[in-house]
Amino acid sequence: MGNKQWPFDMPSFDVKGKTAVVTGATKGLGYGIAVTLAYFGANVLLTSRHQDECDEVANEIRDMGGRAIGVQTDVTDMDQVYAMIQRAVDEFGGVDILVNNAGMAVTKFAVDVTRDDYDRVMDSNLRSVYFGCQAAARQMIEQGRGGSIINIASIGGIKGSNALSTYGSSKAAVINLTKDFAVEWGRYNIRVNAICPGYVKTAMNMEQLQDPAYVKRTLKSIPLKRFGEIGEVASVAAFLASDASSIMTGAAVVADMGATLE
Repeated sequence: MGNKQWPFDMPSFDVKGKTAVVTGATKGLGYGIAVTLAYFGANVLLTSRHQDECDEVANEIRDMGGRAIGVQTDVTDMDQVYAMIQRAVDEFGGVDILVNNAGMAVTKFAVDVTRDDYDRVMDSNLRSVYFGCQAAARQMIEQGRGGSIINIASIGGIKGSNALSTYGSSKAAVINLTKDFAVEWGRYNIRVNAICPGYVKTAMNMEQLQDPAYVKRTLKSIPLKRFGEIGEVASVAAFLASDASSIMTGAAVVADMGATLE
């Protein structure tokens, strides 16, 4: 390409030698993110509620040449969240990237939501994110080399949804929490960003996607006229985990094929 030196360092998705913790990593978006970060060189500690599923994905990553371990973790249990971070330290020497992906939804009209419904969604989607971030940030501050925290929110936290009030409000809180933590921890070079996926094809919504009426109705509100793919969200996570996004913190990156534009 010639002999002249480029005027600045070119961006890279390389996270070789860094350690990433990914929650809810055996299915859907979490699986895609864990595999993608491993592809770009990260050591990956991945979690879910079931050890056998964790082992299966960790073995898959190792078979592809990556480094990974699976650790059964209930992210609503703060002791287990802190143990998860410590395990990453023990196995890989530290934590550089945290992806808070684990979560759930209760589909009910607001008048029918119970206290138990509310508590389960908030514990899984918000409380776990709060204390997962706290645990990772404490470790990153101690290490003194910064880090990247990525919270998986949703366009449900930006726009209204039918029969998903608890889910939407929890994700809106995650977006605001992301901004709060970005302000607090910027002094330590810890970047905190969120991803707000739109309609992405996963195993969880395959049944809905078999309904032509649902597909037609949904695509009407999406400017790109298609659903997203797991790998597309994973690539956004890889960007935010890497130094290619070093200028970004406190952002809520909308990855929705334009669904929130209308």
